[in-house]
Amino acid sequence: MKSVITIEDMTDEVYYINSRNVAYIKEKKNLGTMGRTSTWKISLVNGESIITKNKSGIEAIISSFVKK
Repeated sequence: MKSVITIEDMTDEVYYINSRNVAYIKEKKNLGTMGRTSTWKISLVNGESIITKNKSGIEAIISSFVKK
């Protein structure tokens, strides 16, 4: 079963990602006036990168990596 996840980047563009095309996810923790936040970089197998703050989308991608 293929897992397609919807995620938007920092410019509000929407991507529909097949989790099989994700090479890795990198998290950067930011400490600002709004408290602790995270920004993620999704690297795809075709060399593209997506920068996002969508935590639920990242969690969906990561959970799709786990074998059931």
